[in-house]
This record gives sequence, structure tokens and C-alpha cells, in this order.
Amino acid sequence: MQSVRLKKYLSFTRSARSRPSLNFASALLMTVGMLSWAVPCHAQDTTTPATTREKYDVGLSGFYQVTGAANGNFIRDDTTESGGGLVSFRQPWRPWAGYEANVGYTKFFESYNKNTVKVENNVTDVSFSYLFQSPTVFGVQPYLSVGGGIIIFSPISGTLTDVNSPTTKSLPSQLLPEFTANFGLNYPIFSRLGVRGGMRIQKYKTPDFHQLSIDTKTLRTTLEPNLGVYYRF
Repeated sequence: MQSVRLKKYLSFTRSARSRPSLNFASALLMTVGMLSWAVPCHAQDTTTPATTREKYDVGLSGFYQVTGAANGNFIRDDTTESGGGLVSFRQPWRPWAGYEANVGYTKFFESYNKNTVKVENNVTDVSFSYLFQSPTVFGVQPYLSVGGGIIIFSPISGTLTDVNSPTTKSLPSQLLPEFTANFGLNYPIFSRLGVRGGMRIQKYKTPDFHQLSIDTKTLRTTLEPNLGVYYRF
């Protein structure tokens, strides 16, 4: 009888000890299964933002053009100040890396040697630049672009004055390479619409319209403070 009781006691003790072990093993298997499912999901979530690119935007700005005087080769070229328009397209691939394309237009007078020769130009430029655009900081987004393009001077018919020539003649158009830089701030108003303000700088050879008599052989700088709006797609 004692041995029977002992066997029953031992069998009861073994089952009581094995039950917590089974529960622990089941919990461990469930935990490992959940971790193996969660790790791929977390990896997928972390890699998704890295592959997304920021949206592009189109901007329209007005600017005020100021061009410095050019003085060289015994010739001085002064210009009048003017207003103009600028259309821009931007796409940042990621913060601090993107591109920008600009098309600008204005018109102003060139005056050589105090109006000895004077002509009004249509001035159009097309440029392509590398864009540095930071994330939004304190509600604004700083940007800087550096690049180059072409600038075209097209004399307007009937505006040429040449005191050294008895008859008024026309001047041909001239296309010149240019260096451009643009910096400023974006201010988002809504998720897609914002205000942009900045300063655009152009560096190029002083136009001479292929005339040796008015060639200063110098470079000059144009400044274009600008303000406008942009729409982000």
C-alpha cells in the first residue's frame, strides 16, 4: 500500500512540475513567433521613407533688376533699373540635394559712354542649377542654388540712338553664357501653397552686340531681389 501511495505521489508531483514547463515553453514559442513577424515589418517601415522623394514645385516671382556699370577698354556701359518676371521649377531629390530650372525676362536700356550709343533690350535668360534645400526650420525653408545657363539680349527695333552715325541702324541679338546663384526662404502657407523670397545673382560678359566700338571686354553682375508664390505637386 505504501508503494502504491508513493507512486501516486510521484506521478502527481511530476505532472505538477511539467505543467509550468509546458506553459513556459508555449509562451516562449509565441514570443519568438511574434518577434520573427515584427522584425520584417519594422525593416519594411524603416526602409520605405528612404526611397520616397520630395515633391516638385512650380513658382512664379516678380523681381527688381539692378545691373552694375561696366567700365573697360575706354568704354563705360550703364544700364537702367527695371522689373521682370521669373518662372522656376524645382525638385529636391532629398534634403540638400535637388535641381532647379529658371526662365527670367526683363527689359532695360544699355547706355554706352553717357548715351553716345543707347538701346533698349528684351533680356531673357534660361538657367539650370544644383539645389540645396533644407528641411523646414522654425516655419521657413532656406534654399541655395548654384548653376549656369544662357542670357539673350535682343535690341528692340526703333530704340537705338547712335550719335556717331548719321542714320539710325539696328543691332543684332547676342547670346552669352552666364553664371547664376539664388538664395532665400520658402514660407509654406498651406500643404501645397507657399510664399518665396530671395536674391538672384547673374554674372556674364557685358553685351556688345558684336560691335567692337562698344566692347568693354569686362564681366558685369546683375542682382534680382525677388518675391513670389510656389505650388507644390
